[in-house]
Amino acid sequence: MSIIKSILQLHFNKNYKFQIAYVISGTVLFFLTQFVLPVAAQINSVNEIHRIQSKVSTKKCQFPHHFASIESLDISPNGKTFISASSDNTIKLWDVSTGKLLRTFKGTGYRGLMSPDGKILISASYDNAIKLWDIGTGKLLRTLAGHSDSITSLSMSQDSNILVSGSWDKTIKIWDISTGNLLRTLRGHLEWVNSVAISKDGKNVISGSSDKTIKLWDIPTGKLVTTLKGHSNMVSAVAISPDGKTIFSGSGDSTIKVWDIGTGKLLRTLKGNFHMVESLAVSSDGETLVSGGWDSTIKLWNIKTGKLLRTFGKPIKQSELSESLPKNLPSGTVLSIASPSTAAISPNGNIIVSASKSNIQIWNVKTGEIIRSIEGHSDWFQSVLFSQDNKNLVSLNSSDTINIWDKRTGNTIRSLKDKWVRSVAISPDVKTIVTGGWGDKTIKLWDFQTGKLIRKFEDGGVNSVAVSPDGNILISASNETIKLRDIRTGKLLHKLNHSFPVSFIDISKDGNHLVSRTIGDEIILWNMGTGKLIRTLKKETVYDTNAILVTSIAISPDSSTVVSGYLNGEIILQDTSTGKNIRTFKSHPYGVYTLAISPDGNTLVSGSYYDNKIKLWDISTGKLIRTLEGHLYNVSSLAISSDGKTLASGSHDNTMKLWDMNTGTLLQTFCNSAQQNK
Repeated sequence: MSIIKSILQLHFNKNYKFQIAYVISGTVLFFLTQFVLPVAAQINSVNEIHRIQSKVSTKKCQFPHHFASIESLDISPNGKTFISASSDNTIKLWDVSTGKLLRTFKGTGYRGLMSPDGKILISASYDNAIKLWDIGTGKLLRTLAGHSDSITSLSMSQDSNILVSGSWDKTIKIWDISTGNLLRTLRGHLEWVNSVAISKDGKNVISGSSDKTIKLWDIPTGKLVTTLKGHSNMVSAVAISPDGKTIFSGSGDSTIKVWDIGTGKLLRTLKGNFHMVESLAVSSDGETLVSGGWDSTIKLWNIKTGKLLRTFGKPIKQSELSESLPKNLPSGTVLSIASPSTAAISPNGNIIVSASKSNIQIWNVKTGEIIRSIEGHSDWFQSVLFSQDNKNLVSLNSSDTINIWDKRTGNTIRSLKDKWVRSVAISPDVKTIVTGGWGDKTIKLWDFQTGKLIRKFEDGGVNSVAVSPDGNILISASNETIKLRDIRTGKLLHKLNHSFPVSFIDISKDGNHLVSRTIGDEIILWNMGTGKLIRTLKKETVYDTNAILVTSIAISPDSSTVVSGYLNGEIILQDTSTGKNIRTFKSHPYGVYTLAISPDGNTLVSGSYYDNKIKLWDISTGKLIRTLEGHLYNVSSLAISSDGKTLASGSHDNTMKLWDMNTGTLLQTFCNSAQQNK
């Protein structure tokens, strides 16, 4: 996880915290022989159809490349292979000459490094640990634990004996690779350590921090040698020349500085980036510096002269980014889209491998031309829903496409396209689809059968929409207000005012209650009939830096219970009549992403970040019923059919899956398209 890096960043005024916020089976008993055989044959036939559908859909929905932003790259010592480490919790090993995927390491985390001898892969994991893998076999060799926050950078000595790691816990740690022992912890930075680099002889390490400084450390003694100051913003990347005489530092101030390691003197400042410098790499001959920036470019510099030799890729300026932003953001939201690039240079200096978002480019250094592009996959399922009659599914994809699917065949019936759609709902009579978003100041109603736009209602930037169980009321969350309207006339019935912008709403199946979640981390229960606030189930903790963020909420069908999921993996059940906690349990190691409750109110389903699992829980006891595995990345959305037999799950892995609620069997996998190498 690189420094404040994400494709989509959201910031809130007044220091608001932003929370990451999205069957045919059974057992039948027969006792008549003449009835058993034909029914059994029919069941086998149906099961065989499902097996065939599952095989076909699984084959169609294979996505070998990355689903999320690539955080780091490294090229092997012989220049024949390279690795890409992504926030999708995988590291992939590629052939440089062909672009062929050789191996995928799963559960690695988001940052990777190849040892100088080419035998070991080192990764930084989401549990703040370092993992060592055998590149030849793909086996996990050892786990190094010691950091208390995200690991931002890794560097290894030339003899492959010493590993250095930097972290958001403000420390640098020195490890013995052969034993896995922690040799030393270096402390001195006042803010996050964003980047580290070790000298070729293994005697010194340099570190760059959000405190705007670069520090030089002596590894044998652990003593601080010197502190270099000069950047006006965070130091985001550091590198050291092969001869150990020169330090390079990249910063949020858009500059690269060159320092003499012996005197600490600033030798040169390289200018040319429009945004933060994301990565730095030095060629093995020490003549060329490669930088990756937030302006989506890779730059090649002559180290001796400081001259910019070549720019790879087209720079994206802030003015261009601003034009692509939605025009109707919710209040308190400042949205910025950037496309950070990271890069590595081959040992012979002839090839540069770069990555932006989930895409990889291989460049010819001499000509500046792209030799090969490897495209990532980026059409994930943001939201999934069942139609009330259980015949169709509706999905909202990251491409702002709303797809209507035939549940039985897995085919797309039709697609709706709009800009910056944030939420979708289906009317109970399955005649209308409702969408709300940030594209314009409207909520839109679409004809389910034809896909035609029926009407619009004026509103602000909409985060969430819903339709009451009787189909008469349209509910929308915009800014600090929830509005209840007559769905036929658009007449405003109630306004539910909040202190913070509302991020999500859920309605009980009996239509009596509504629960809302705000970006202030509040959870509030409302009376749907009167529009009055019943109680605040969780007060705002936006100014509490130690508070655990609420990531998801759901209300039981009978309105008796509100369930909330948290970023630390906890799930809390609360009694709506008293507001008291009924039960708290730990569900997922990396946080709860989404929740759903079965129509009978007996089963809770949770989906997670990073461990990619779905878990079914008995609500009355809090006991785990079963765990469903099959998704390759975050489970972003869950929905349960009205008959309670089928579960739908949407994921950042570009698939939507159907599961049998009673058995946990995977019934079907849906996807939009499978992208291939270019």
